[in-house]
Amino acid sequence: MISAPGMAERAQQRLRSAALLIAVVSTGGHTTGACGDAGLFGSSEPLEIRIEAPWRQLTRRMEAGRSAAGKLIYGTASSEESSLEVSISTRGTSRLEVCDFPLLTLEMRAEEIVDSPFAGQRVVHLTTQCRREPGFRDNLVLEYLSYQAYRLLGEPGLGVRMALVDYLDTEGKRSAESALAFFLEDLDLAAARLGGVRLEPETVPVDAWAPETLALLGLFQFMLGNTDWSAHRGPPGEPCCHNLAVFGPTAAEPDLTPVPFDLDSTGLVDPPYAAPVESLPIDSVRQRLYRGFCASNSLLPAAVARIQATRADLVALFENDPFLDSSSKKRARKYLDSYFDVLDDPKKLKKRVLGYCR
Repeated sequence: MISAPGMAERAQQRLRSAALLIAVVSTGGHTTGACGDAGLFGSSEPLEIRIEAPWRQLTRRMEAGRSAAGKLIYGTASSEESSLEVSISTRGTSRLEVCDFPLLTLEMRAEEIVDSPFAGQRVVHLTTQCRREPGFRDNLVLEYLSYQAYRLLGEPGLGVRMALVDYLDTEGKRSAESALAFFLEDLDLAAARLGGVRLEPETVPVDAWAPETLALLGLFQFMLGNTDWSAHRGPPGEPCCHNLAVFGPTAAEPDLTPVPFDLDSTGLVDPPYAAPVESLPIDSVRQRLYRGFCASNSLLPAAVARIQATRADLVALFENDPFLDSSSKKRARKYLDSYFDVLDDPKKLKKRVLGYCR
């Protein structure tokens, strides 16, 4: 984040210049979101907003569940601003221990959002920049693009929308700040959009998942360098699954849909705080470790072919993003190339993927 009004204004001008590019570069001049979403997640153009709230009160202690009333103002790039009353609450677990600014949940009044960009999204989450240092902005963008990448593969995923945010402290106790953030679709609303509900079973057996989706999910997580997920159970005392939502008609019916989230602690994003679980045979999140299931092995050839067919689009997704600096683009490209080196080589695929299935 950029502090102080003058610096915040200059930063916002730079962000707006990038916003003018993103609608053209990443969508060929169109602003239609992935998978035909409507409303908030139906556009790739960054949304410019201002959130007025007692930020000092919300961030004085980094803990989940702190809440306050505030206002969300949109249309800040034009002369016609509109305001929404919002209830703001902090969320997150591990990020609260390492970040200077919390993840947020915004709740709005259904009657107020009907004619706004937030129509149908009474609850929406805001993934914020963890710390002020510039590298954390690229971490944020890479996580945002990871969500886009999953949906680029044609799988049901959460909607995301980049935002240029001005944070204004209503009590005057914290300097004005401007930063990138991205809106993330609420799990219950996403499940309803996809024609189901979000389920919270204690565990999920492998054969309850939609098999083709599970096969692709394992390869997708391997692409990101993500070992921080589980499709079988959640953390102690929590329902299934870890960093993976369960969507379906009922928990008793087969072909449940896994939907990944919390894509920050990966080799692709590689934030300073990310580290693999000590029990895993890797020393860094940059080292890939396949965590898919042996039950998916027969479906992997089709899943590999599907991902290979989207290679050019996946590479372009990262290389054409105007918010990533050149060094982050090169690093992301190198990491993606190393992934496709495995997929393109039957021997490496057998050793690195089939040989590590669970």
